[in-house]
Amino acid sequence: MCGSVLAGMVCLVGIIFSTLAFADEVLLYDGKKVTGIIRSVDSKILKIEAGTDLKEISLFDVTSYKFLEPPLPQNVSQLLIDGEKPSYAAGPRTAKVKLRKGLHRFTLPYYHSVGLAKLEIQVSGPGMKKAEVPKEQLFRVNTEVREIASKEFKVDKEGYRLPIKIEKPEKYIAYRLMEWSHPVKVNSVHDLKAVPVKKYGASPRLALLTRRSAINFGIVYEGLIQVPQDGEYTFAVETDKNSKAKLYIGAYPSELYKQAKRKKSSGWKVTIAQSGLLSGTLEEWNKTGIHFQVPVAEKEIDVTLKPGAVHELWKIQEDKKQSKTADRNGESKTEDSAYVTTQDGNIHRVSGEVVGINEESLLFQYQGQQREVKLDRVVGLVLQKNRVKPESKLELESLMTLIGNTQIPGVVKLDGGNTASITMPWGDQFSIDKDYLKSVKTVNARSVSLVEIQPDSVTQVPFFNQQYPYQVNKSLTGQPLKIGTQSFSNGLCVHARTVLVYQLGKNFEKFQATVGLQAVTGKLGNVAVKVIADGKTLFENPEYTTATKLKSLDLDVTGCETLSLVVDFGKDQDVGDRFVWGDPKLIRAVPKELAANQK
Repeated sequence: MCGSVLAGMVCLVGIIFSTLAFADEVLLYDGKKVTGIIRSVDSKILKIEAGTDLKEISLFDVTSYKFLEPPLPQNVSQLLIDGEKPSYAAGPRTAKVKLRKGLHRFTLPYYHSVGLAKLEIQVSGPGMKKAEVPKEQLFRVNTEVREIASKEFKVDKEGYRLPIKIEKPEKYIAYRLMEWSHPVKVNSVHDLKAVPVKKYGASPRLALLTRRSAINFGIVYEGLIQVPQDGEYTFAVETDKNSKAKLYIGAYPSELYKQAKRKKSSGWKVTIAQSGLLSGTLEEWNKTGIHFQVPVAEKEIDVTLKPGAVHELWKIQEDKKQSKTADRNGESKTEDSAYVTTQDGNIHRVSGEVVGINEESLLFQYQGQQREVKLDRVVGLVLQKNRVKPESKLELESLMTLIGNTQIPGVVKLDGGNTASITMPWGDQFSIDKDYLKSVKTVNARSVSLVEIQPDSVTQVPFFNQQYPYQVNKSLTGQPLKIGTQSFSNGLCVHARTVLVYQLGKNFEKFQATVGLQAVTGKLGNVAVKVIADGKTLFENPEYTTATKLKSLDLDVTGCETLSLVVDFGKDQDVGDRFVWGDPKLIRAVPKELAANQK
């Protein structure tokens, strides 16, 4: 009796700690994080239950927040190896687990940033020498396996995981491949599930089938491993330094629920006002609204937008090799532009006004007459004539990223339940289960990342004839940004001589960044660095080298109109002059109206 009670207490403690590890997360403007359970959100305040406290946080101080799926109990879905946690030991990560003879389900998510990818999995135990899992012991997660309820994955009294019963196991394991590029970021398994699947497949091996040398891809393996006899088994997972992997044994992990599906090979890619983006099927278009069906995880949702909120629509081309790029030089800034294919296969631009669509055609006002163009001839539409003009107002807004990377601007309202209602800046509304929100980023809040702002001007002067354009969130060679031993997911990399000028409009009080030469330059590199605001030098170092101590800047730009980041040639011409502005951001002053409200 005592043993079972103690086991129950241990299991309960494990569940509590596991749940806390995956609490909702709020990132503040100063880089601090608050974790807990987000209870409510409105246009001004976010309330989060952190431990026993209910904290109220001004949305103005919030950079972003996200809802995380609570994990299943360890006895149901066991996280055996966590490759996202720091490790100071060299070689593979290992873990032991007691398994009864039979079939056991496993899931292995893996994601990679740059360089040569590596993923090696080995297992050893009774009846199995340490080696890659033999092909004849691997089976597929099919419909029969997926229909097994999570509660059926159990651990017996002796601590052994029990096998699942499958009548006809199928050979090979299943995998799905995801790829992404800027601005999409994957910093965890939770982020990986939001990337649309590029390819579904099956593999005879639990390993990378090729030594991929690629940037930004992930794979989720799902399968069954057949254990020859009862006993304790050791699993080992080894990756390269730019990759992360996790290994779960048991039920499919809740952290990967609601995976974004494969991108559609047809439909429209749509740009909407205030940084909104979506891809989907165009269902209806009239004077009152444009109706889309948008894929979000495993389902599709209806989104209706005011015509004036839609800026551009481009048809998704099924055959990328056969697609042609429209020439947008000379495009009208006051009239709508329709890009249509001609009989000879070229793309022609027509200016006028888009009225709507019917079942087969685009309705277009041209030279005083309404004309019809077959939709299969339309390549793209750029809407200028009736665009909604952004209002200049204090009310904070957000940019919601849904699973599948649709981005919707507006104000989020969440009040204790599981449904988030979103009011877009032009008045359109829709509701969605909060579990389908990948993340929510505040707009016009206190912290503004410089990587999200286009410079007002860019001056680049090569020392000889070779010019290196500045890069965002990566080095000049596509590698992760790194100063010394510190890496940065956000930042700018420039080559001497480069001057970036930003318009501040007297809206900010601080400029913050960590600066230094890109680590891979070795001992090379010698640059002169200045930060100038309204002609006044706020920071200067005439000789920046790899030996220069890592420097964090916190500069006062109160009342300044412009900010200039200058990286000039140093003493050694331009050899190795690759300079990083790590995590550069502007801190906005609290508006007087908001300060008054806070008091």
